[in-house]
Amino acid sequence: MKKTLHFLLIIITAISCTTSNNYEFPKQVIISGKVLNFNPENPNIRLGVNRLGLGSLQIHEDIDSLGYFTASFESYTPTDVWVRYKTNFLVLTHPGDSIYVEFDGNPQQRPEILKSIKFSADAVSQNQDASKFQLMYFSNPMYYDWDAKAKAVKEFDMDEYISYLDSIQDIRDKLFNKFVNDVNPNKETKIWAKTFLDEGYYDALALYPSKHQSANNLTNKEWSVPITYYDNLKKRLPISESMFISGYALTKFINRFHYFYVQNNLLEEPEIQKYKLNNGHIAAPKNVMDSLMVFGISKHTPDSLLKQMVLTELIIQNFDNSDIKLFEKYRDVIESNIKEPFLIEPLLEKYNQTKERLENPQIASDAMLKKIANSSAKEIINSIIQSNKGKVIYLDCWATWCGPCKSEMPNSKELMKKMNGKDVAFVYLCIDSEEKLWKASLAEIQLTGQHYFLTNEQSTDIRKVFEVNGIPHYFLIDKKGIIVEKGSHLRPDAVEEKIEKLLKE
Repeated sequence: MKKTLHFLLIIITAISCTTSNNYEFPKQVIISGKVLNFNPENPNIRLGVNRLGLGSLQIHEDIDSLGYFTASFESYTPTDVWVRYKTNFLVLTHPGDSIYVEFDGNPQQRPEILKSIKFSADAVSQNQDASKFQLMYFSNPMYYDWDAKAKAVKEFDMDEYISYLDSIQDIRDKLFNKFVNDVNPNKETKIWAKTFLDEGYYDALALYPSKHQSANNLTNKEWSVPITYYDNLKKRLPISESMFISGYALTKFINRFHYFYVQNNLLEEPEIQKYKLNNGHIAAPKNVMDSLMVFGISKHTPDSLLKQMVLTELIIQNFDNSDIKLFEKYRDVIESNIKEPFLIEPLLEKYNQTKERLENPQIASDAMLKKIANSSAKEIINSIIQSNKGKVIYLDCWATWCGPCKSEMPNSKELMKKMNGKDVAFVYLCIDSEEKLWKASLAEIQLTGQHYFLTNEQSTDIRKVFEVNGIPHYFLIDKKGIIVEKGSHLRPDAVEEKIEKLLKE
């Protein structure tokens, strides 16, 4: 009998070893479902997969005539995923999961949608509990009282603001305890909820200095926090594998630690002092900053997992800008630091894809690529208007290095699809960029339409003449060739009604 028990224990141990969470290989995750009462004029659903260090994977899928949809992606680790239709909510996933979700497409607000959600297939109980938590959280003034948050940011000094955040954290803790007592979720869901709640504290903490300056029109010389202020971010450490399920919260923390703790500490490095300007900004050459960032992340990130994730984020952001030079220069250092397969394998895959796009850009077949030599900003715009006479023109100013610009491109694709067959021209002006990176970015985005590459001189002229102070920047031009509206607010997911109105004029 003892031998039999011993044999069974060996088998159980062997099974547990072979199924441990080593995250070495990705597995497919399927999220499918039905949107009840959906709008046939808006038959699109979006998923935002939160990937640690790698950024968000955006997936757009059509909803069929009966309201059904299916989306899939590969995942190395557990993570939460934003599902968006009008508004969004989080679904908890594990590699290999097939999850079915059904919800009402009528409501505009999260609480109403969350009340209608039903799950089946994998992770049913866990996702039902997670939706109950989200209902509690998004219905709480702690989340939606934006005026109180803005008032605190503007009026409180550093110590007062930390005390304010501590008081809000007490509310979060009470909400968490109520969730645990009322719902009795499993251990992983508790960790997910707690990690999600805690990120609200650290996110607000990191953003406070810049937001306080902006709200009060202050410069760095007039008001700033001591470098030790950002030490508060280290209170969240260590990062553990059990927290991976809360991909949204951890992804935000990785970014905040990278840009607020690491970069602010880098500004104090002796090597950087000679590059400091009077306004506090840094004018160091790119090769100096690249070296400081790569080695500085290792030096200033005490947690092993977080260090790998922050370094991965740095490299991925370069790849997103079609830049592989930093990775190639410091490849040995990067690979010696990033050991986790769920980070290094996608990173290497992204590098190979980016390199291939740079060397052999495959542009969407219907895209028109143009350069207008020796033309001023006004001449370029006039040429675009003449080429699209009698059409409404939606013009997008962007750059290859601009993350927010490129993140809007999938929405631009969707808008183009909705406007198919109508007298609308989609025009994209690439400014302040390298031509090689322009073509590589278009190969990645696969966006049709009319694409113009502007030289540095033309880019400067466009900025000056048409007051393009930041990008993305959009223009709406009516059928008579008159610029009726421009600005960063005319993003592709918010401009459809304005275009339709111009078409009727």
